[in-house]
Amino acid sequence: MTIHQSVVPFTSYPYCTVTPEEMTEAMMAHGLRRCEPSNIEAALALGEMLIGGTLARAEVVYTLDMITKMTIWVTGDPIDGLYLIVPLTFEGRASVEDGEFDPSDPALRHVAPANTPIFGLYVGCYAGGTKAARRSVMSASASVRVSLYAPVPCYARGATEDGARSMMSLGFRRLQGGLPDLFVFDPVA
Repeated sequence: MTIHQSVVPFTSYPYCTVTPEEMTEAMMAHGLRRCEPSNIEAALALGEMLIGGTLARAEVVYTLDMITKMTIWVTGDPIDGLYLIVPLTFEGRASVEDGEFDPSDPALRHVAPANTPIFGLYVGCYAGGTKAARRSVMSASASVRVSLYAPVPCYARGATEDGARSMMSLGFRRLQGGLPDLFVFDPVA
C-alpha cells in the first residue's frame, strides 16, 4: 500500500484506477505511443511551437512519466503530435481548482503514481502539426476521457483560441477560480 492509498480513503470522492497497460492499449488504438526519454525534448519543442507557449522542462516531464508511466504520448515519425497529461491525486485535483497547481513543475503530492487511484486528470497539451496528427491526438484524448477517466474531472487550459474551441467541442466548460483559462470536463455518469 502506498502512502497515497493509506492517507486518502477510496470512498472520499469518485476516482478511477488506470494502469499504464490500459492507457498504452487505448493510446495505441489511435496511433499514439509513449514517448521515449530521448525524444522528450523534441516532443516538447513541437508542443511549444504549436501552442505558442511554454511547457514543462524535459527533466520535469521525464520525472513525471517515470512516476505515472503515462505522462507523455506522441505520434508520427518524426514526431508530429503530442499528448501530455498528469494524473492527479485528491490533493492535486483540489490544487488545480484553487489555482495552486503548477503545470510546469507539479508538486509530487499532486501527481498520482502508476497503479494508484486517480482523482482527476490534467491535460498539459494536446496538439498536432499535421491534420492526421491532430485527428489522432483528438480522438485519443476523447476516447480515453470516456473509456478510462469517466469518473473524474478532466482539466485543461486554453493556450490558443483553437485549443479553447476544440475543448468546448469535446465537452469541456470554463471553470472559474482556478488556474487562468481553466476548462473542466465534468465526470461522465
